[in-house]
Amino acid sequence: MKKILSLIAIVVFFNSCQQDIQTNTPAFQAKLNDVQWRANDARVSIDGDGGMTITAYTPYETVVLKSSASDPGTYTLGTNDYLGNHASYTNDIDGFEDFYNTTTVEGPAFKLSGMITGGTGYTSVPGAQTIGGSGVGLRVATQTASGVVTNVTIVARGEGYVAGDIVTVVGGDENATFRVVNVQQSNGEITIEEVDNGLYTGKFKFNVVNASGDVVTFSEGVFYKVPLGFYKFQNKYI
Repeated sequence: MKKILSLIAIVVFFNSCQQDIQTNTPAFQAKLNDVQWRANDARVSIDGDGGMTITAYTPYETVVLKSSASDPGTYTLGTNDYLGNHASYTNDIDGFEDFYNTTTVEGPAFKLSGMITGGTGYTSVPGAQTIGGSGVGLRVATQTASGVVTNVTIVARGEGYVAGDIVTVVGGDENATFRVVNVQQSNGEITIEEVDNGLYTGKFKFNVVNASGDVVTFSEGVFYKVPLGFYKFQNKYI
């Protein structure tokens, strides 16, 4: 009985959150360091190359999501394609501005690419060592087929890596390589799910870092029917 009541409570909570988003259109909200956060307003702009920018704000904070295109799809953040895809968070309290973004920084590897080259003579192992790139200590579990590495997953993230690093799996002919897509302090995704008559709906999550190395996390982010146009700030349209 307790399990049933708990399940009902979860369903009611989820439905109420969905209804809350849909009755506050446009909506832009997330968890900021695990605390519920909501923008006062949000607007979309499309640049000359077709990229999308969503700007969302509260009186003291601004969140910017930038994707290289405005079509439905998922756009990865924290890569070495900063101009195409990135996120930022700015807070300005008592005249002190603190700026965080998905810039290129050194850190533990977070997401890996598929194999660039598979090499030969490898066997599947649960924690292969790696060499190359800017960092040290990255270990991966390998999957192989006929001696060729077909997939790697992170076992230990290491430290000192940067987005774009090419790393080699130790073993075989030393020619199985992959790329570090992003690092732990600077990563994330923007997913555009629907574009309907200039209204943009989707989800997002990201880690952003400031010049001091402090990290801010946005999780479970949602933007719902955010329109093209200007946004209103202090009774002025910007």
